[in-house]
Amino acid sequence: MTRILTRSAGLLCLALVLSSCAGTAQKDNWSERLSSPVYLKASDYLDKARQAEGNAKLLWQLQAGRAYAQSNDWARVDDVLKALGGRLTLPEAQAALRLLSAESAMAREDYDLAARQLENPLPRDFEPQRLRLSSRLAELSGDVEAQLQALAGLAQASDDQVLKLRVVDRIWSLLPQADADKLDTSWAPWLTLKELTREKRGQALKEAIASWQQTYAGSLPARYLPQPVEQLTQITDYQPTKVALLLPLTGNFAAQGKAVRDGVVAAWLDSGQQAQLIILDSANDALAAWQAAKAQGADMLVGPLLRPQIEALQQSSAVDVPWLALNRVFRPGFADNFYFALAPEDEAAQAAEEAVQRNARHPLLIGLDGSTNARQAQAFIERWRQYGHSEPVDMRLFANRQQLEAGIRDVLKIEDSKARIRQVQDILGRRLEAEARSRRDVDFLYLLGESEEVGLMKAFIDVTISPFAEPIAAYTSSRGHPDLENPAGLRDFNGLSFSEMPYFVSQQGPALAMRQLLTKQRPQWPSALERLFAMGYDAARLLPRMAALRVEGAEPVQGISGSIGVDSNGVIYRRTNWVTIKKGNTEVHDHAIPSLPEPDSQGAAF
Repeated sequence: MTRILTRSAGLLCLALVLSSCAGTAQKDNWSERLSSPVYLKASDYLDKARQAEGNAKLLWQLQAGRAYAQSNDWARVDDVLKALGGRLTLPEAQAALRLLSAESAMAREDYDLAARQLENPLPRDFEPQRLRLSSRLAELSGDVEAQLQALAGLAQASDDQVLKLRVVDRIWSLLPQADADKLDTSWAPWLTLKELTREKRGQALKEAIASWQQTYAGSLPARYLPQPVEQLTQITDYQPTKVALLLPLTGNFAAQGKAVRDGVVAAWLDSGQQAQLIILDSANDALAAWQAAKAQGADMLVGPLLRPQIEALQQSSAVDVPWLALNRVFRPGFADNFYFALAPEDEAAQAAEEAVQRNARHPLLIGLDGSTNARQAQAFIERWRQYGHSEPVDMRLFANRQQLEAGIRDVLKIEDSKARIRQVQDILGRRLEAEARSRRDVDFLYLLGESEEVGLMKAFIDVTISPFAEPIAAYTSSRGHPDLENPAGLRDFNGLSFSEMPYFVSQQGPALAMRQLLTKQRPQWPSALERLFAMGYDAARLLPRMAALRVEGAEPVQGISGSIGVDSNGVIYRRTNWVTIKKGNTEVHDHAIPSLPEPDSQGAAF
């Protein structure tokens, strides 16, 4: 009898152990499931919820809410949040609900609520996602230092080695935008490494990094060196002895050539450049001018300015030294060729970044049909899509001004609003005191064109949109802004933001100094020549750093024509300041480039 009881007790004990293990497995399964990306549609999870009972039913509903969030169906996400609030008991379910609530709040731009949901740490499996969202929230709020702290925490909380490497590269790209005085001592390894990369290249940088790694052994960047830093150890800055500057100094484009020349010379004198500058007139024959410069020992070329002359030099294959062409005439496969132009397309790409930064969903591009407007529109769309927006961008280019006014009214759906008012009046049999309203989905306007055209569009939009409606953010490029010296004209552009090079709007530093100098020396110059002067000034300052700037993630050069970088093809691009017109005054602020969405090994973006 005793043996039977003992055996029964053993079986009972085994059953309890198995039951406990099963309960643990089920709990762990839900923890993993709720902290991993969702792969099914919301309807599939709701089907599972209908077949389940108790906690499982609620958990499948929570998964459906996460699937709604993945498809940006925030109205249904909010329905799920309301239905599940206070009903979930498992800690992992409560953690997932907090994350979902934070995502929903961020989508609705309720950043205070999102911050409250993300304030406190979560269980281990959910902590990386909390830090991802904290990083995104800080980016939306424009708090670079908080974004860096969240990313550093993410690297520490995650076991994903691929994620750690990507986070390190992301931190490195953000570091130049941060205020070093707001970072605590834990950021010393990063800031010291940044200084090393400003001062050294190639073997000298490699040796300095070896010493730095010993000093900061165990730190995140010492264990996972940023990829751009590794690339910089393979690069040597250009050190020319004689630089040839080829520009049209006579003929139809002499004024433009001389403006660029003056900018180059001003930068040469400011920087104490040791190389000799050989200036040659390329108006008649750029190839002959280059051959003359080469005979004098030129080991770097800047210019020409005119597209046909650059193409002629390219076809001749006569240029076998590092070359900065002063126009965007790209040809692939030449690692020492660079292309610098004041391209309107760069400002349009910057506008797309601003739309992303403002969390816009439905940008609208409007202007007259022309080649420059079309190129700008295409640049906006291409940059917009790089941030994961696959839906078509609403772009309207009109043949003439008459069509432009009618088109603005149509695209903002004012006539549809008037028709709805008339229908209601007919049904009620009386006149309504109602005002036509503009469509609500457009949340970012980019106006393409010159100042007069943009002013016309701004006037059409102002009288079209109801004064009681929320104004739509309106932007344009440096082509479209009014005369900044005319306060009366500024009032007509009230609420408009435009991109402009620091040379014209900065109130301090080299940009202001150069503008003041040029105002004295060339008081009659039009702004077009001043822009070319700024381009020449920045071109000269770029020469030593062009190779390093080609490294992805390299810190841009802060020039008087903008913040300047170089892509992998050697094409130089600029990011300028934003200027907003308010009640006849201007407010200047820097442009922040939002980080491109970069998934980790599980497909989650940070």
